Amino acid sequence: MASQKSFAAAVDSICTFLSARPPYCSGTYPVSSEHLTLFYNSDGSNVNRINLARATAQELDKLEAACQPATFGVNNENVYDESYRKAGKMGAAEFATTFDVEDSDLIGIVSQGLLEGDDEDRGIKLELYKLNVYGKDSFFKAHKDTPRSETMFGSLVIVFPTPHEGGEFVLRENEHEWVVDLAKSISEPPQQPCVSYVSFFSGVEHEIRMVTSGHRVTLTYNLYFVTEADVPSPTISTPEPYDQTLAEALYKIVTNKSVLPDGGYLGIGLRRQYPVEDGTDVTSFRNNLKGPDAALGRVLSALGLSWNVRMFYRNLDYRDYLHSRIVNLTQWGQMYSDVIHTIMQRSGAEVVEYVTIHGSRQDDFRDLLGCSVQLAEVTGLENNPCQSQLYVAYGNEPRISHTYVNLCIVVDLPVPGARSINRLQA
Repeated sequence: MASQKSFAAAVDSICTFLSARPPYCSGTYPVSSEHLTLFYNSDGSNVNRINLARATAQELDKLEAACQPATFGVNNENVYDESYRKAGKMGAAEFATTFDVEDSDLIGIVSQGLLEGDDEDRGIKLELYKLNVYGKDSFFKAHKDTPRSETMFGSLVIVFPTPHEGGEFVLRENEHEWVVDLAKSISEPPQQPCVSYVSFFSGVEHEIRMVTSGHRVTLTYNLYFVTEADVPSPTISTPEPYDQTLAEALYKIVTNKSVLPDGGYLGIGLRRQYPVEDGTDVTSFRNNLKGPDAALGRVLSALGLSWNVRMFYRNLDYRDYLHSRIVNLTQWGQMYSDVIHTIMQRSGAEVVEYVTIHGSRQDDFRDLLGCSVQLAEVTGLENNPCQSQLYVAYGNEPRISHTYVNLCIVVDLPVPGARSINRLQA
């Protein structure tokens, strides 16, 4: 009984670890007045200058009028709809500013606040994306940003000290909500001007509430991990305090002989979201995981376990599959069950038996034909759906069916006698 309690506590510890830290950081950063000057073009020929530390309402009205209406992305297209987003924008080529994030230590502050463990030491590349002006009654409803490459992990938004009220930044993930009032944080004039900032992971839902007065002026940067193929993957033979709790919990699970007694896969649902499209090889995310997902990968490597990122197809015509990419089933038209199975296997999918962590079957009615490997869920395999597919299946009559495709880490766990797990060092 004590052993079962210890095991359950280890699983709870992993769940708590993966969801404990919020997916953003925010604060204020002091900036000298001369570094808050903005240059922009208003009529195609004249260059305008505005100091955002002491801008007048008339100057900000002129800046807002020089902007184009802000669009947003829907199905890889830019859409303009003021019922969903009302704001002005300028592309990076349409303005210049004396404010230079890379010349400050702000990116280091963001790295420490947003990233975890060894990821704090990874190189970060910034890409200035756009300037936005939110005047009175401007807003942006809840949405998620689309990562522009597999190495893009987040965004940084700088809010200049222009007078305004409202425009709170709201973030949501896994039924949690955080409200960041950037206007309030810079409303009291300090001895030195400052900017507000919020940085968050790609895939986190966020919105900008309505600005009730004034002008909210922001810069947005895309954040990328610097890729260095010749740098070895980080290990934690001596885990950092932040990783130690996770390492101890995982060690208890993978050294427990009652876990997958016949061997198989452990499945752990990813907490952050990643840019997945048809044909994306998700194993490439292994070196670009974010936050708690990255910590999980580091610990698994330190324990000497073989792991990778996979797609989990749950209940695809009464079978469960693992795959390295998404297979577009909608293009095949009406299909019998055996045809679906053939398409999946020929594309490289692996049929798995979805079991409890002790090897008991989750679904007794599943068709296990061609299934030789068990997949045991440690935490939420169905918590990170990156796609839902509709397809036409044919049994006694045609029917519309659907399957959810989820991103997860899959750990290859041999039978107990063949496991070689690195011992933890205190």
